[in-house]
Amino acid sequence: MRQGLVLVVLTVAAPLARGVGVEINVNVRHEVGGVSEFDRSKFITIHSSNSDGEWNGGQNGYPNFTSDLLADFILGNDVYFGRDTGYISGQIRSNIDQDPGKPGWARVGSTGVNYTMVEEGRQARNSYNSKTSIHSYENRMGGYVIGAQFQPFWPEGDADCGRTGYKWSLSTNDTPSEPFGSATGHYMGHFLNEYYASPAQVGPPLPTYVEVMNEPDWPLFEWSGDPVYGTATPADLWKLHNSVANQIHSLNTNVLVGGYCPAFPDLERDNFAEWQDEWVTFIDTCGTNMDFYAIHFYDIDQTGKVWTRRGSWTEAVFDMIEHYSQLQLGKQLPFAVTEYAGKDSPLAALGWSPLSDWKRIKSLSGYLLSFMDRPNLIGKTIPYIMLKQEPWARNTTTGIPGGARLMRQEDEAIDPTYKTGNWVYTEHVKWYRLWSDVKGTRVDIVSSDPDIQTDAYVSSNKAYLILNNLNTTTQTVDLALFENHGNTVSTVREKNLYWNGSNVVLDDIVHTGTLAQVQLGAEGTAILEYNFASPVAVDQTSDEVKYYASTYFQPISAGQTNVFAITNVAKGAYGEAVLRLGMGRDKARSKRPTVLFNGIPLIVPTDFMGHEGDDRTTFFGELDIPVPYGMLKSSNTVSVIYPDTGGYISSVALRAFEFSSNIRSLSYDIPIEWHDIVGSNLEMGFTNGPVSGWFSLLTKTNLLSPDWTLEQTELPTDSLGDGSVTNSIVRAIGFFRLVESDSPQPAPPPPSVTNVVEFISPDYANGTLNGQQNWNAESGWTVADAAGAGNAATPDTYSAAVLDEPIVLSMGETYGLSINFQFGGSYSTPSGGFVYTFLGGLKPSNAGASVGTGEATAADANIQIFNGADTYRLLNNYTTVSGASNISTGQLNAGDILQFDYELTMGADAASTYYTVRLQNLTDGTDTGTGLVNGIDASVYSALAGSGAYGFFQSIDPGAWGSGLSGVQVNAVTIH
Repeated sequence: MRQGLVLVVLTVAAPLARGVGVEINVNVRHEVGGVSEFDRSKFITIHSSNSDGEWNGGQNGYPNFTSDLLADFILGNDVYFGRDTGYISGQIRSNIDQDPGKPGWARVGSTGVNYTMVEEGRQARNSYNSKTSIHSYENRMGGYVIGAQFQPFWPEGDADCGRTGYKWSLSTNDTPSEPFGSATGHYMGHFLNEYYASPAQVGPPLPTYVEVMNEPDWPLFEWSGDPVYGTATPADLWKLHNSVANQIHSLNTNVLVGGYCPAFPDLERDNFAEWQDEWVTFIDTCGTNMDFYAIHFYDIDQTGKVWTRRGSWTEAVFDMIEHYSQLQLGKQLPFAVTEYAGKDSPLAALGWSPLSDWKRIKSLSGYLLSFMDRPNLIGKTIPYIMLKQEPWARNTTTGIPGGARLMRQEDEAIDPTYKTGNWVYTEHVKWYRLWSDVKGTRVDIVSSDPDIQTDAYVSSNKAYLILNNLNTTTQTVDLALFENHGNTVSTVREKNLYWNGSNVVLDDIVHTGTLAQVQLGAEGTAILEYNFASPVAVDQTSDEVKYYASTYFQPISAGQTNVFAITNVAKGAYGEAVLRLGMGRDKARSKRPTVLFNGIPLIVPTDFMGHEGDDRTTFFGELDIPVPYGMLKSSNTVSVIYPDTGGYISSVALRAFEFSSNIRSLSYDIPIEWHDIVGSNLEMGFTNGPVSGWFSLLTKTNLLSPDWTLEQTELPTDSLGDGSVTNSIVRAIGFFRLVESDSPQPAPPPPSVTNVVEFISPDYANGTLNGQQNWNAESGWTVADAAGAGNAATPDTYSAAVLDEPIVLSMGETYGLSINFQFGGSYSTPSGGFVYTFLGGLKPSNAGASVGTGEATAADANIQIFNGADTYRLLNNYTTVSGASNISTGQLNAGDILQFDYELTMGADAASTYYTVRLQNLTDGTDTGTGLVNGIDASVYSALAGSGAYGFFQSIDPGAWGSGLSGVQVNAVTIH
């Protein structure tokens, strides 16, 4: 997704909270590789077919809640059919005999001979033809996929590896005349010919896509508990792929054949060993035989393991496969994403619950928007949601049904093992209802934050805006919609899908007039339907082309320059460009390199799309780096330099957008990254402006007016391209825009701001601290003596107070926090272990919740009293702070006035960021001196460079081991 212009909409009477900026240009068609229409048959699908028997009621003896489930769901939500892997498997398991003259091969036979493919296929077609009620849904079978399951399609000959229930097994022969897997492909090719319609026979529509095998890597290479684990190599698997493709293509030229459909395409695993051992050899060996790549995507979100693959990880996977295909094959192959969702397997094993459904649903839109962003390369996408999964997915030991279901029985809400009650929808249906209306022509849209994914479409007098939140916290989005022909918005219908703590909620609200702002729940999705007075004229264009570098996959060494060439780039009169840099390396390594484009440094963002702080030890993702359009040449060089060693640059590509006119009516817009209302002033700022340059502020009161007023000019940016401006609020509604400008006169930088919090009235009132003046605090923190000296105190151990004002820094900027405080109680020398008393610093979350003393994901320091001594010191987690001394000349007495000083300086990456800490005892004059902590956790760095980190302090356990200290009283907090 591109980052671009943000407009701030301001209403004085009810100021809007700071939000992510999103701009929609409804008159500008966005085309990629000739594709600009939203194809619901590709994107809004279910893992089922029109002939699936589970559409009918009667499973476990109970009916559906409606007499026509197909119509209610498929037509009611405009859904298309996706995939089936059971039909082709069931026939060979139960019906088809092997050829008596050729063991291990299916018996093709002839009409009237039972258990042959010809006869069984004829009977199956006749059965389908008699079900006339489902024939009207055949128009929703476009792009349909069938696939072979590993069992029984992996050749095993007479050895079935301990499995039972099969009449016979496919041949394992591997000779020049019968390459390994030939019998598998022979059966699949004849199955397509005999069981489906053709010009010569009626029957169900012929599938478009055929997967050679569903997730063969799982039993062979991933799951050590499978009987066949380790019995074959990737080379054996590629032989099978080629043989199956050759057999099918020789028998049926009307289907597309693809693979290899890995369960988890973790390309970066083992320092990219999986990429080199599997994907590279697959493309090298089978690429010319494959019509498409089949692939699956799953997020894992369960206790003890969170692997969030949607977002930049997904983008990096696509880019790496695309890039290598271009280099090796000279072209791109389309993708069929035949399964995708979220997973919490332990939770699903307990039975149906709204939360289990949410864990699956919340991943869908994030993945889907990545798929939609490359519509020219996506053939089909299918969320892993089936109908009822009866009885095959039900656990034979616990009786718990499958979890990836559109339907459940009513009484499962009482007991998950019950097989009683009518069949009703699970929460999964709400995702389909959310997407039920989206259609039309894709139009231009930009977001200021890659964690808010966006897309937009126009159909007649309607525009559909899709917003997906990859953050695990609620986000506010500021909306600016541009329509250049005077068309007006009459209503906006807001569908908003989110988790409210106990249920999956789908709000459906109609707003009169336009909408300036929307709230997105944590990992939630909103789709806004704008209704215009007249049909929208889509009369401008943004044509996108993606160019790949001539090399890829380069190892990273500290200080080494990796140079990539991007050639044959076409450039128009107007446009914009984004460099896509894929990388995979240990999470502790830098993710922000120095990047030169044609020898000129680019401003490299620090925020990746989506989550970077999950439980994987290796980071793999793709970073979008804006490139000034004027810098593009036909032949370009990209130089990438990292400060440390390890990992690989996985791919380098350039997205170039050619505009039909100057659709960014001001050529040098600067995205506004933050804004605040302070009294009667509006403050705005950015970190991606011209380096050591100048900018101007423009305003207008009518968004539809083409004219802007120059409000301020000759405003400076610093050497990093950062800048800010303060402007008086003089109108009820205002729109603001920042643009680059020239100036002969330098201007002084804005003064630093120091804010002192004293917990006194009228800003504070006695009572709970939480909620007062942007504080998020645990329940023990209260304000006292607000009418006098003022303080905030807690008697509790492990009790935190967080200042809910996000801190966003650029390289070289600092944040300081000083806390004046004291302990209660009556001090005694600790009798046992070390005593941890107090902790302060920055953390990536604004939650009013304490952190662990040794928790790495906070950039903090704590105070420790020595075991059995009157000595105390500062620690970072459990490590001494370099440069800070122990204090043994004075006790840490209750009532001593202490001052904790903290200052963090932002580096180019997490490793080069540092902070200093100091503890002064103002009562007895002792002082630890200033200590230094080098490097911070990646999650804190990402927060500081993205949506913001948060200053906090907390008690730990000051009274432990009989120290006699109790509670913490904070007298003042100074922020600078």
